[in-house]
Parts: sequence; C-alpha cells; structure tokens
Amino acid sequence: MALFSMSEFLNIASEVLRRVSHPMSANAIWRWAENEQMIPDDFAGKTPTATLRSKLSVHILRNGESSPFVRTASGKFYLRELLDSKWKPYQAARLEPPGRNEQVLVFKTELLDQAGRFQGIKKSCARLYRELLRPDKITYLPRVNAEARDDHKQIVTYVMVTSGEKLLAFKRGNYTRTDRFLRGSHCIGFGGHVVNADLTFFNNADSGVRDSAIRELSEELTLPESDRKRLPEHLELVGALNDDSSAVGRRHFAFIFRYEVASPEEWKQPQRGEKAVTELRWLDPTRPDFVMPQFEYWSQLCLRVFYAGAVRAEPWFFVRRRKAFTNLNMLCILGPVASGKTEATQVFKNDYNYSEVNSGRTLAGLLRIPPVPQTPRLEFLSKALKFIKTPTGPDRLATAMWEKAKALGQSRVLVDGIRNRATLDALRRVAGSSRLALIYIHTPADIAFDFYIEREGKPISIEEFIQIRESSVESEVVEMIEDADAVLYNWTGKPNYKQTIHAMIRDTGLHI
Repeated sequence: MALFSMSEFLNIASEVLRRVSHPMSANAIWRWAENEQMIPDDFAGKTPTATLRSKLSVHILRNGESSPFVRTASGKFYLRELLDSKWKPYQAARLEPPGRNEQVLVFKTELLDQAGRFQGIKKSCARLYRELLRPDKITYLPRVNAEARDDHKQIVTYVMVTSGEKLLAFKRGNYTRTDRFLRGSHCIGFGGHVVNADLTFFNNADSGVRDSAIRELSEELTLPESDRKRLPEHLELVGALNDDSSAVGRRHFAFIFRYEVASPEEWKQPQRGEKAVTELRWLDPTRPDFVMPQFEYWSQLCLRVFYAGAVRAEPWFFVRRRKAFTNLNMLCILGPVASGKTEATQVFKNDYNYSEVNSGRTLAGLLRIPPVPQTPRLEFLSKALKFIKTPTGPDRLATAMWEKAKALGQSRVLVDGIRNRATLDALRRVAGSSRLALIYIHTPADIAFDFYIEREGKPISIEEFIQIRESSVESEVVEMIEDADAVLYNWTGKPNYKQTIHAMIRDTGLHI
C-alpha cells in the first residue's frame, strides 16, 4: 500500500474546499476528490475518510488560529481565509472519550527482554527508542484486544510540562476512558496511546510517537499560540518507563517527554482542553509540604527520578475514619507482602504494649504445616488459597484468630496479615458488637521489592517478586485499601518509617 502523507491529505482537502467554496464534511471532501480523480490510483487505505477527519481535527487542534483549516459546525470543515459573515468558526466540544475500537501501537513483550527488561524509569533511552520503534518491530492492534494480552506492550506517551522549577499537575476525573487505577489520581503526565492515525509519511522513523505526544498534549490542554508553534521543536525525550508491578502496567510501555513552556506569564492560569482533566495547577516539588502519595504510581516514579534532589519521599499517613479508633477492641494491620506490616506490628507491640495475633501463623496451625519461611512462601500461599476457598475456610480462620485474641486477656490486640475480604468479613461477624479498626500499609512495588530482598537475604528477580504479590491468595490485598480506616505510606528506611507510625498512633489516639 502506498503511504499517503499528512500533507497530501491536507492538500487535497484544501484544494477541494477552495473549489467548492463552502464547508464540507470529511466524507463529502473525499467523495468530491474521488469524483474529480484527485486520489492516486495506488492508494489502498481502508478508512481514508476517517483518516482525513483525524488529520483535519488534529491540525486545527495543534495549530489553532495558525491552521488554514477551521470548523464551522460539528463535523464541517472549511478554509479560514474563506470565512465570511455566513460562515464563522466553531469550537468543537471534546467531551467524549475516544472509542475503544481504535488501533493502538504495540510491540512484542519479548523484544523488551532482548533489549534488557527493567522496572521503573530508564533515563538513557535513545537506543531503546530507536530499537523498539523500528517499523519492523511494531504493529497495531485494536485497543480492546491489546488490553487483554500480555504478549504485547501498548506504547503510550507521558509528557511532563514544566515552567522553571514548577511542574504542571492535574487530577483525572471519572469522565475518561483511562484505566481505573489512574482515575481520580493526581498526575504530572499528559498523554495516552499512540494510535494508527498518528503515523504519517514524515514520522515513520519513530512510528508517530512524538507526534502522538504533541497531539495528546494539545488535546488535554488549551495551549497558547506561541506554544503550539514551538512545541514540536522543544519536546524533549527524557526517559522510558516500564512497570511490571500490575497487570495494567505490564501491558503498557511509556516514553517520557518534557516540555518547558514558552512564557510563564501565559501559563499563570493554565487551561484544560478535556473534561477529564481537573484541578489543573502548578506545583513545586521542593516545598516541604509537598505530598507525593496523592499521585498515581507513574507520577511517583517520575517525581523520584527527575526530582530526586527536591522531593522528600518521607513516610506519610492519613486517617479516613477517626471514629473507628474510639473504644477499639481489635486493630487489623493490612497490606501487600513486604509493605512493612511486620515493622509496624513491632512498634505497636514494643512501644504501646499491643499483643499480636498473626493470621499466617494461625492459618499454618489450621493447615498443620510450618509457617513461612519454614514452608516456602509460594507453597504456603497455594495451600492457603485452597483453604480460604472452602465454604468454611474464612469462618474457621476468623474464629481461630478471635479465640486467640480472647485468650490473650489483653485490651490492646492487633491482627497482622489478613489477606482477603472474606476472612475480614468473617472476623467482623465473629467479633459481633466489638469494634475493629483497619490500618492499611501501602508501599510502591519497586520499593517493596527492595524491602523483600533485604528481609529474605537472598536474590530474587522482580518478576518472581511480582508473581508472589499477585498470587491468588494475595490478589485481594491491594483492593482492601478501600476498606481502611487509616492508610500509612511507607517509602524509606526504618527510622523515618517508625517516626511516622508513632505520629499516626498519636493522631488516632491509639497511644492512650
């Protein structure tokens, strides 16, 4: 099939509109061009009208009043120079998320293994950029299919907008097709999937990735005219991001760009371009009151890598339901493997005289096997899952833990390590009118990986660690953060972490 460049599409549209002298839809433009034999004979595109509509829309969006094209109504295009009293510019409302049938750019996951798989951000990525985006390495898949496959990675762009030391941030609203784990989270990256409409004759070298980043930024923000003009030349590739810590992350691969705005004066009050972009504002990561845990994981990675000297990645907590800690009978500490539950439990035990009921050891007793590490973790998790999946498993475990708690004869009791909601619900039933409070400990996957290696004292790959975190018996733990009465974020070494635990205990009144 002959490559049909962006300029050819737009040149045809320009010539047609100039001849007919009135606004037309992309369909009408293309039909008119075909009738006038303006289309090359060897052109074999399957959806030329959709491509023409996309090229016109992107050109108008990206170039604003500098574009020779203009909308006069929804779906109607015209030449700006031919506007008169009868035809006036129309601002298209970008309210609907893109359709899920779009074709997204992907590469085979095995190519990353060959190039050297990594977790997190690689700043020196020029060679990776060239290798992964070679035309013979990439292909397109319907997005709905790509999101269900682990053998391909979808390529996305992630653009940080800066003004000196300040960084533009926003919150993703629910009016978006963005994956659920990003919705409602604060974010410092604008961007999205690279789609087939991004590819033109002129950007074949990188499969349209840079142009996709420009398009996404132009859609999500209302750019001043000076920035529209300089954006292509001043968009800087600064890194590549691979995140194998979740199912969604494993199916995506991001190229990170930075754009420094042209004039801080014109960006004092940045304007969004899409309804899903909310709470748009400048932030200063150097401020002592900067709170990183409110940002989604990819933003956290970028902040830790690109603002390492400024961001204070200290432990942090917030209390969601303060009343839950009043007249408490039992405290439950939840969190994924290697999140820091054991350290928190030790603080409660050693400094505040709490007695512990360990769910893992209790379950080992019911299974009549040694606990971890005497029983290998994956073997223990497999047997634990079979037990919990039985009709009486959660009730038996909850009853055993409750009986142990009563046998302690203490007013301060905590349960460490509940792994699923069925057991938690069963414990609440067994406790009856007794009050239970939940503290969830969250640690980013890459940091938890480091904690795990330190704790276990033996080498393990990130892939093996993720396998443990995502085992069936562990899969519900991440979602249980929604049930927590307080959330503790663990980022750094034990001294700072312990100080934050003490601060949280004082704040909730658990020290009294």
